[in-house]
Order: sequence, then C-alpha cells, then structure tokens
Amino acid sequence: ALTLAEVQELQTRLTQAGFDTGGNDGRVGLQTMQAVRNFQAKAGIAPADGYGGLKVLARLRQGL
Repeated sequence: ALTLAEVQELQTRLTQAGFDTGGNDGRVGLQTMQAVRNFQAKAGIAPADGYGGLKVLARLRQGL
C-alpha cells in the first residue's frame, strides 16, 4: 500500500499527465481509481484494475 505522501504524489502526477483525479488529497476515491485505470490502459500496464500501487507510481515517475 502507498503512504499518504505517495498517494498525493500519484494523484499529482496523474493530473499532470492528463488524468483527472479530482484533486490530490491523498484519498483514493472513484476519480483517482478511474484515472489510474485509464493510465494503466494507456501505458500498457496489465491488469488495468485501478489500483495505484508502487508499479504505477514508478511508471509515472518515468513518464509515459
């Protein structure tokens, strides 16, 4: 599981990449899950399940 700071970073990076998370409050809600799912699909990360773990965060840090 991601820490609060990591979730906020995940949300910020998703938003910067064009995936709306609804803000960077550190809470994983429906908008954040949908943004993660859309990012996973675009980046070719399977499964595109909407779970923003370390793998997704690492990929966001690298850029698409």
